[in-house]
Amino acid sequence: MASSTNSAHEAATGVFPPFDPSTFGSQLLWLALTFAALYILMSKVALPRIGEILEVRRDRIEGDLAEAERLKQKNRPSHQII
Repeated sequence: MASSTNSAHEAATGVFPPFDPSTFGSQLLWLALTFAALYILMSKVALPRIGEILEVRRDRIEGDLAEAERLKQKNRPSHQII
């Protein structure tokens, strides 16, 4: 019964519900709660995992470059000047 009353009220005012000034307070509250939850989730779970992945990749690239340089030095003839 309440939903038909709300629909009738919305139809009578012609205001799109998210833009209805009477609901701004609750919308801002839910925005703040959602933002805080996502921020905590990202800072405690996702970002540390991404940081670890980037560190492993950086170390692997550095190791591969060092290995390539070592092989380059090993295979270069000593009499050739570059």
